[in-house]
Amino acid sequence: MRTPLRPSPRLLAIALLACAPALTAADSAATAPQSPLAWPEVKQEHKPWTRWWWMGSAVDKENLTRELTEFAAAGLGGVEITPIYGAKGYEDRFIDFLSPKYVEMLGHTAAEGKRLGIAIDMATGTGWPFGGSFTPKEDAELKIEIVDGKLTPRSTGFKVKRAAPGAAGLVLDPYSPDAIARYLAHFDKALAPLPPGAIHGHFHDSFEYTANWTPALTEKFKAMHGYDLAAHMAELEGKGDPDTIARIKSDYREVLAQLHMDYMHTWGDWVRKNGGVVRNQGHGAPANLLDLYALADIPETEVFGATNFPIPFYRFTPGEISYNETQPLINRFASSAAHVTGKPLISSETFTWAREHFHEAPSELKPELDQLFLTGINHVFYHGTAFSPADAPWPGWLFYASTQYNNRNPLWRDLAEGLNAYITRAQSLLQSGQPDADVLVYWPFHDLLHKADGWERKFSMHGKDWLTDSSTGKLAQQLIEAGIQFDFISDAQICDPKKRAGLSQSSRVEIDRPILVPQSSLMPLETLQKLHELGQKGNLVCFIDDLPTDVPGFAKLSERRTAFQKERAEILGKLKDYGGVRMAFAKKHENIGGAILVGDFTQALSKLPKGEPLVDAGLGFIRRISDDQRTKLYFVTNLSGKPFDGTIGFKLDSRPAGTVVFLEPRTGKTGTVESRVTQSTAKGRTSNVRLQLAPGESLFVRIHSEKVSASKAWAFTDNAAQTIPLAGDWRVTFLRGGPELPPDFSLSNTKLASWTEQSPAHEGFAGTARYELDFALPATPAGAGGDWLLDLGDVRETARVFVNGTQVDLLWSLPFRTRIDASHLKPGRNTLAIEVTNLASNRIRDLDKRGIKWANFYDSNIVNVNYKKMDASSWPIMPAGLLGPITLTPLK
Repeated sequence: MRTPLRPSPRLLAIALLACAPALTAADSAATAPQSPLAWPEVKQEHKPWTRWWWMGSAVDKENLTRELTEFAAAGLGGVEITPIYGAKGYEDRFIDFLSPKYVEMLGHTAAEGKRLGIAIDMATGTGWPFGGSFTPKEDAELKIEIVDGKLTPRSTGFKVKRAAPGAAGLVLDPYSPDAIARYLAHFDKALAPLPPGAIHGHFHDSFEYTANWTPALTEKFKAMHGYDLAAHMAELEGKGDPDTIARIKSDYREVLAQLHMDYMHTWGDWVRKNGGVVRNQGHGAPANLLDLYALADIPETEVFGATNFPIPFYRFTPGEISYNETQPLINRFASSAAHVTGKPLISSETFTWAREHFHEAPSELKPELDQLFLTGINHVFYHGTAFSPADAPWPGWLFYASTQYNNRNPLWRDLAEGLNAYITRAQSLLQSGQPDADVLVYWPFHDLLHKADGWERKFSMHGKDWLTDSSTGKLAQQLIEAGIQFDFISDAQICDPKKRAGLSQSSRVEIDRPILVPQSSLMPLETLQKLHELGQKGNLVCFIDDLPTDVPGFAKLSERRTAFQKERAEILGKLKDYGGVRMAFAKKHENIGGAILVGDFTQALSKLPKGEPLVDAGLGFIRRISDDQRTKLYFVTNLSGKPFDGTIGFKLDSRPAGTVVFLEPRTGKTGTVESRVTQSTAKGRTSNVRLQLAPGESLFVRIHSEKVSASKAWAFTDNAAQTIPLAGDWRVTFLRGGPELPPDFSLSNTKLASWTEQSPAHEGFAGTARYELDFALPATPAGAGGDWLLDLGDVRETARVFVNGTQVDLLWSLPFRTRIDASHLKPGRNTLAIEVTNLASNRIRDLDKRGIKWANFYDSNIVNVNYKKMDASSWPIMPAGLLGPITLTPLK
């Protein structure tokens, strides 16, 4: 039986205790529930966390306690403090970064966080990137130029973006371990008064440095490659053979990558020495992202922009989203690094620029979240909320590019009870067990370094050129469409078990699943040799279309090229035709399929583990497996425009099929379903169950390998008769919000419309209105089971549903419908009440139309999604309330 790529639990425990004392695998793995229908016990890391900007560091103990208390009540598990620029008019409250007063506030925050169950992380700096007032010129960024035929470094003059008071200054050299060691000495001194463990973890944001040089580069270059970079000035100026130019620049880029890895390693060692957890966003760096993410205890990716999902009632306005697109394949780099190196948590900066300010509806966020979960992310960090004192007028202090996740948002209560609860349930399962990839996909990093133009190459979040449109990206998409789970893997992770597992050199960590090599040109000799070795040992290694043809780089080229061609020829010489597929079997493993294969994707697919039938139904999924290998777990989501209701087969491989349990993370409902095991020639042995998912819905499916005791069956939604019209008028009253409560009104159920159409007072309101309707319900139709399906149609934006005075659901995601138990409705007169909360956008629009100055901040004050000065006065009015149509349907 194949198991996920991991060292033994004992070795992994030793490694994690040495590397990340604040969070071990045992801490982060979900506790196995006693009942198969129970959700895991909630832990701190199951909950969503948030970035918490301290504007001007103008914090005080009373307001810190107030906000942390609100966070805890809302179900947050932790915060990450990032100090930035401040609000105008509050300069007398500003606190200099790392001053004694600042550290006193940090200590208070840590103590209150511990009391309230909120973990405290911090960025090791202010704004981004690292640097600031205690970065001397000799430790600051450098750019390289060629002047009079000589390598001539120049200062970039780049200063920390969005710096907090007392921290403005030059950006640190991101390729100098010595520079960051001197930088961190200031933190050692300043943070010394804090008790051990006060800070849970430290954070480094995505690579937004502009440097491409460091004083030690030429020395490091010679040590790594054995020749003098300065001896090749003509090539560095672009003169001569383009291939030679690209090779020399590839060597240079490889040195930059290693220097940045050394820089991050120095920072990570410091964090762990101080008892903290390392969280790093690797993307954007000129390094092998898989190796860079793997240096962190918690690799972190980000979701930037939005996706246009075809889900009915899902709203997507291209002009509102700007040029930003989410990049799910890039998100997989962080999760792959964690999966391959045995790290249980993979975080994401979530909902950055998901919509224009104050336009982020929960129903628009959930599909993005589900898409993120599909990539392996299991530790959400909101982006985010700004600290704001209680005496700041609404909407308080704000940071640009955020979801305004705070109690000034009218949706706060429903976000807490809806979105937060959903994330917590989902992450309690997504953090359980182990990842269960079918195959590993090699990332041909050196192909990307081999370019004659420019100096460094950065691998940013906007990765169409280097990933999505590359052979690697196209292969990854083919695997997704085939229903095959995969992780990316790097040269170092293939060749060096120590780097892969974080263990001692003597520890053994075997690669025990097929490796796919996308169509590529260049590969290090060591990687080709290791892949050859793996194939000879019986591991399936698939080269798509052909083997790479050459080695990368310029150093010792003739010697390495000769060895490479010999190795390549040896592999090709072993290939034989096996039913139209060119393969080289290892003799002793021929019967079990161990081989090296060279062919197209279709030929490789015929030899790979069979894909999951879920994809044939248009459903997305990610699969995990329990530590004892006895239980498989699927997260399944329907991000398409079509409902699915039918039989789905879940792969069993060699495992027996026992009880199948559904766990629905929005409501927390669970139940068992009947399953039937079949043998399919196309998909192999499967456990077949009925699955029912409307567009926008998601579900966990847990397949036990034995029968377990559970008495509650899952309730499917089957209509028993036609929908019943709800006659009458809605009474609409306003409960909370501002700037003030508008007048009540009524409207017919057949003529539902936005409350903004009532009057100017309604138009500028943001808050909650209660819709109440008395209606007559006929006797339960023949064949019905007594339950009812209430469908609200289009809701702007959340709806608490009350039936005869009892709340039966909180609807915040698509589709806006809920099953109402027979005990809540009775034949005859009933009262349906729905409390609807809208966005804050109309209220902001009203402020700008009336010329009331609310945005009054230093630095970015305040830009819109297109990074232009924000003016909400021209925004269209956003619909609010119940738009319908509203129907009630009896169920079988």
